[in-house]
Amino acid sequence: MPDTSYDRFRKAWESREAATAYQEQRFSRSRRWHRIARQEEGIVSRFLSSLPRGARGLDIPCGAGRLASLFQDAGIHYVGADFSLPMLQLARESFGPIPLVEADALKLPFLEGAFDALTSVRLLHRIREQVVRVAMLREMARVIRGPILVSYYARWNLRGIQRWLQGKYPGLGLREIQQDIEQAGLRITRATPLCRWTEQQWFFRLDRG
Repeated sequence: MPDTSYDRFRKAWESREAATAYQEQRFSRSRRWHRIARQEEGIVSRFLSSLPRGARGLDIPCGAGRLASLFQDAGIHYVGADFSLPMLQLARESFGPIPLVEADALKLPFLEGAFDALTSVRLLHRIREQVVRVAMLREMARVIRGPILVSYYARWNLRGIQRWLQGKYPGLGLREIQQDIEQAGLRITRATPLCRWTEQQWFFRLDRG
């Protein structure tokens, strides 16, 4: 099988150095990134607050456990999953004995309906192949009984147009995102842009179609 953007994404986080740099610098390197982090966390918190306390939630990719405390604050039993062992090690060092699992988003090591809800932040925008994105969404849907919160990068905004003019991957159109979700047997029940005209990030609450 040809090398995919998911394969390249996985390779980027194989080293402890890369994982540590992301944890320490990604959201603190500028005021803009600090604002983005707070806005993303606010959206995730509102999603989690809509769930019953005591629900069981999966966070994939969990990275260094950035969202773990949001689950705990909402009274949601947290399980973090990631393909990157260095990221999982950082999460363990930061949060102690929380449930963490090494996992491939295309083949999650969980039973059908094992979780009440799932969050997937900053994954799908890295995947350029639609067949891979849809396969991931189907696998997410397999292991949950309730809603899913995912993020995508949308194309038609200031940041996306800048990337397109620079010859970089600009993200997807909203119709393309909707096609992914429908092909996975899901439906959008809420769409929330981070900042509609200036930032690419959109969050989608998904339920079964």
